[in-house]
Amino acid sequence: MPAAFGQSSSLPVEKTQHWSFQKVTRPPVPSVKNAGSVRSPVDAFVLAKLEEHGLTLSPDADKTALIRRVSFDLIGLPPSPEEVTVFVTSSSTTAYEELLDRLLASQHFGERWGRHWLDAAGYADVMSTDNDAGIIHPLENRWMYRDYVVRSLNEDKPFSRFLTEQIAGDELVDWRGAATYSPEIREHLIATGFLRASSDDTFAPELNVPLTRYGVWQRTGEILANNVLGLTLNCAKCHDHKYEPLTQRDYYQFLALLQPAFNPDRWLNPTQRQLPAVSAAEKTEIERRNADLDRQAAELRKQIAELRASYEAKLLVAKLATLPEAIRADTQAALATPADKRNEVQKYLADKFGMTLAVRPEEVSAALSDADKTATADWEKQAVEHLGRKKSWPHWQVTYDGPVTPTKLLKRGNHETPGEEVAPGFLAVLSQAAALDDSKSTGATSHRRLALARWLTDRESPAAHLAARVQVNRMWQHLFGKGLVETTDNLGVAGARPTHPELLEWLTAEYLDNGGRWKPLLKQIMTSRVYRQSSSVAPSQMTASENDPDNRLLWRMRLRRLESEIVRDAVLAVSGRLDTTFGGAPIPVEPRPDGTFVVSDKNLPTPTSPWRRSLYLLARRNYHPTILSVFDQPNLTTNCTGRESSAVVLQSLTMLNDRFVLEHAEHLAARVAKAVGSDMAKQIDLAFRITLGRPPRESERTFCEAAFANFAKQDSAEKAVIQLCHTLLNTSEFLYVP
Repeated sequence: MPAAFGQSSSLPVEKTQHWSFQKVTRPPVPSVKNAGSVRSPVDAFVLAKLEEHGLTLSPDADKTALIRRVSFDLIGLPPSPEEVTVFVTSSSTTAYEELLDRLLASQHFGERWGRHWLDAAGYADVMSTDNDAGIIHPLENRWMYRDYVVRSLNEDKPFSRFLTEQIAGDELVDWRGAATYSPEIREHLIATGFLRASSDDTFAPELNVPLTRYGVWQRTGEILANNVLGLTLNCAKCHDHKYEPLTQRDYYQFLALLQPAFNPDRWLNPTQRQLPAVSAAEKTEIERRNADLDRQAAELRKQIAELRASYEAKLLVAKLATLPEAIRADTQAALATPADKRNEVQKYLADKFGMTLAVRPEEVSAALSDADKTATADWEKQAVEHLGRKKSWPHWQVTYDGPVTPTKLLKRGNHETPGEEVAPGFLAVLSQAAALDDSKSTGATSHRRLALARWLTDRESPAAHLAARVQVNRMWQHLFGKGLVETTDNLGVAGARPTHPELLEWLTAEYLDNGGRWKPLLKQIMTSRVYRQSSSVAPSQMTASENDPDNRLLWRMRLRRLESEIVRDAVLAVSGRLDTTFGGAPIPVEPRPDGTFVVSDKNLPTPTSPWRRSLYLLARRNYHPTILSVFDQPNLTTNCTGRESSAVVLQSLTMLNDRFVLEHAEHLAARVAKAVGSDMAKQIDLAFRITLGRPPRESERTFCEAAFANFAKQDSAEKAVIQLCHTLLNTSEFLYVP
């Protein structure tokens, strides 16, 4: 028999005592020999481990590299030449902290870090599995959730509030009984788009079958567990997890928390599930007014029809008069009789004279008197005006509860072989409570998801401590290329052990004590010497390079390639064409006959829309603009907790030949020429400062001047600047975070 919910005595002891399932305890900051190298407790933890191996930290990165690193990490854009100059030449001891504060306060912070969260949540703008390049099934206003995430991170919402709004925002407000949706209700409802990340093909009637419905429900719970808890819950769908202390009963109890909203027995397909963006009371009033306008328009058009019918009758009589008198009455009767009820004589007469006697609409219009023409035109104008005043409403992609039916444990994970009923509840290894008792739940919502959110955020819950570790570990990953636990999607027994467990615990304690706010922790990490190290291997660090080639001990900063969106955004930024408009509907993308994907140039809201940040391009699951896909834009079958970074020849070929890159190399050249004119030396200097954040080295300057002179002989000085700019965009220095 399986253990009762909340009890873990049947689970292996070593699993239940695994470090990640325990509450966080703040370890003491270690003492180190080289205390002068410590700027932050972060340094002490890292340096203590380095000193155990006879190693030390690398020297600080130079200021130019540091401002580029910080800018890319916090806002995903390169610093301008002016910003670099101000920072590099500043003698202020607080210049670095002021730089961090400015970037943390930028609207671009939420865009950069919102992308990280959206990856982990599995966000896409389409509802389907997206397996056809030419067919797109967008979700209306799905982008509102993306903008909610960006706003929330810019506001630095406490993680407990941020997560609770996304899991159970609808259960925090009385949206069903509201006369109108307040900004608070709107925000809370849109936040629940978080749980709408799973691909859902049930909009297609042939796919709206139990297997697909159960798949959406299960993927929703699995993505949630993987994102927030860093656990591979899906392995327990068919049987007890082989590696983690998670039973099959745990799996279905956890999914039962989501079942009222994603009920396979009372399924809503994506178009049925979307919510009108007006309250029920407003919708009723709008429908009443629309019906009244329809009635008024119908009455006016009835008047028009009656008037025209009188003219049509007169015209018919006039046409009948052209027939022999003996057959006029019979022909008129034949035409007035429905076609399926005519006798043989009537069929003959209708076939013979029907076309001749038919009164065409234009004949009626021509026959109208001037007064009647004026009257019918006026009535039609009024009818159109009435219909033009009708209102409709957009829809939001949200999550809310419907009818509750029993949740069954599925034998071998098969929906066709349901087993015993399970009550909603939490993962036993992370909870001391019994299964959730919602038998007394009243009202239109079950409050199960609210209980789930509180379990994941309550400071006394082990689940909240694991969720905090997951977020801290991913922040570290985004800043250093790898997490303190390298398996950022798995902090369970089967995951990697942390390289610096005490540091992870200390940072998590800081995070919890700061209310789960991201910005203070990021600043804490980024002010450390560990973060500010050079990424180069100094001669003094050759021993470290030999003994720790993977840099697991963090004796230098890892060199990181820019992520796919940041490559594109950086090209736009240096060319001077970046459109920094915030939020809104996504910019469409489309396939080309040559197999590439590009930003569409059709039906755009503004001429500069194609130059919006990559975050605002239509997010598909499998088909991305070529400039993004070659730089490892992830395919979101479920979710992505860590980007891969490859180095393949297609990347170089794209940067050399892609139309987008070539176009913006020309824009960059025009920007340079506009700023400094035709002075070759100044053009070379500014092109380097814009793209790489530094002036050219003497060897680079000499080479560029010689190339300019040689190119000018063959072509024009203008094309020489374009070639220089294109070359700089192709450098590794442009594509990597220093």
